[in-house]
Amino acid sequence: MSTILSLLRTIDTFEHIRVAVCAAREYERELSVKPADTGIGGASASAIVL
Repeated sequence: MSTILSLLRTIDTFEHIRVAVCAAREYERELSVKPADTGIGGASASAIVL
């Protein structure tokens, strides 16, 4: 029985690691986006809104 509980804890830990890696990749992707990549001719959207 303790082996099954240990296995379940390990699976839960792997899920947390997977979620953390996915979040880190998404954050890295957001950091790599430049204002020129927004498709507004190189100007940021906040500069255009009056």
